[in-house]
Amino acid sequence: MATVYLEILEQGSICIAPIETVITLFTMNYCHLKSKTKFKTKLMCKNRDFKINGYEIDIYELDFYRDIEYCELQDNNCELPYLCIDNSSYIAGLCACLRQIVKFSSHSACKIDLLGFKNSCLMACSETSIWTKYCEVDLISLLNTFNVIDELPIDLARFEFHLSEPLRLHNIHKYSNSKRYQAVSNIYPKTHNGIPDHIYAEGCTMSLADIIIFVCIHCLLNYYSKTDVFALLPLTAEWYERMKSDEIIAWNLRFISLSRETLSPQPDCFYNLPKITVESLYKRDVRRYKSRNQIYTRQEDIENSLKIIRNINEKFELFNETWEDDINFDWSTIPYDATPEGGALPSIRSERKYQQLESMCKPILKLAKHGDTIVDFCSGSGHLGILIAFLLPECTIILLENKEESLNRSKLRVDKLNLNNVKFYQCNLDYFTGKFDIGTSLHACGVATDLVLRQCITKNAVFVCCPCCYGKIQNCHHITYPQSNIYKDEINIRDYLVLGHAADQTHDALNSKTKQGYECMNSIDNDRKLCAEQFGYKVHLTKLKPESCTPKNNLLIGIPMKQKNNYSITDIN
Repeated sequence: MATVYLEILEQGSICIAPIETVITLFTMNYCHLKSKTKFKTKLMCKNRDFKINGYEIDIYELDFYRDIEYCELQDNNCELPYLCIDNSSYIAGLCACLRQIVKFSSHSACKIDLLGFKNSCLMACSETSIWTKYCEVDLISLLNTFNVIDELPIDLARFEFHLSEPLRLHNIHKYSNSKRYQAVSNIYPKTHNGIPDHIYAEGCTMSLADIIIFVCIHCLLNYYSKTDVFALLPLTAEWYERMKSDEIIAWNLRFISLSRETLSPQPDCFYNLPKITVESLYKRDVRRYKSRNQIYTRQEDIENSLKIIRNINEKFELFNETWEDDINFDWSTIPYDATPEGGALPSIRSERKYQQLESMCKPILKLAKHGDTIVDFCSGSGHLGILIAFLLPECTIILLENKEESLNRSKLRVDKLNLNNVKFYQCNLDYFTGKFDIGTSLHACGVATDLVLRQCITKNAVFVCCPCCYGKIQNCHHITYPQSNIYKDEINIRDYLVLGHAADQTHDALNSKTKQGYECMNSIDNDRKLCAEQFGYKVHLTKLKPESCTPKNNLLIGIPMKQKNNYSITDIN
């Protein structure tokens, strides 16, 4: 039986819990009432941070309260909430945990409805999906830190606009003619130019996103006059009442106390609906893109950005130290299931993958010590991490990946090899909080490479990273560019992004853009190098060998020169 670990802020007959815990317990109770899905549930009480809002819950109103126990706060490797599937497999992050809870449900309709088409509801991570970010980051942040009651939050206005938009569904015309839709269209007969309107947040059936948003809005209404708010949000009001009309949803609300700890609605307050940007909560919205502002590969722009970089190199006398290793590597001693071919890689790609893995492993083998913990970030199917686990049996290897399918493939390979030094974490990079000695990533996409470097710096760990997808770097809620102080003072974000996009123009050696592309690639990685050096690292910017093994062949090797860093995530920004 899987164990769910949740945070509470105060323990007693009535618990005080953050909104993530409330949502998780609500979803678990929903699945339990549908299909008697069971979990062990452990509540861990942290020292109360009064900057975080708490919500009263009565666990004895939960149908599975006998499976709940309190435990001491543990030295977790993950942000709460998280699931422990077994002693070596963990899932962290609100959406990932909730998806797994639903998947454990034995009620097939529960899984099909809540997870939607191809079980894809909230599958994408918050760094790449605006919809997941809205459900997992924006709303949660609002509920955790909200303290203003004289105006409506912009996230409520965004959801109201979302409901006013026509549905965005796979093969929507086939869907609108299906028996399933016809059954509900007789009850909710609205259409938007022949396309069905929103009945729930993502279609005509309740999804996991509906549950998250419903719990958040239900708790948020304690700050406001419900009547006044819903007068400004008619579509949200209609959706909210539709959700409450579901018997299981209504039954579930018993465990959430409506009495707020500190704030209460103001009786004579007149609310205004904040203005929002006219764009949907889905990524694929043409209104989000201003074509004139999104062209980053005009030659004159690239030349201007490179001119700035060349001036930086000359002004600050930047140079790269070479990296030499004397590690012998013999593939004939590696079992088949630890090779790229054993990972079902096509033969046309396997030769180059062999070369990439060898180049990544050599510095790790040289720098690793007995008993080290090594994290393969964005591990995919585990090509790099599994090879390291075989070569370093005295070390603990963590494969960290947010795609469940990829992680499942790596588990099969680990089982075949009988490796007992591998652990699996299905989560985003920022949800992993464990201590480690070496962090590595092979072709982590765009911002992901910088999140890996940030994790390593905060843990004072060695890093061995080969970046990729330079054109996908962009400011997000974790990272802003440029990163190093030198680059921040010399180049603006627009010129910096031009470098990133031009860095992806690394084609074959005969292409006229290739040399320029590599110069742009080196410029971005020099910024990463300088950023790490600000925090006491000695960084080598070198190449995979042979350089032809991949167009994205830069290799960053960072070694902390200080015994221990006490940096927080915010320090690095």
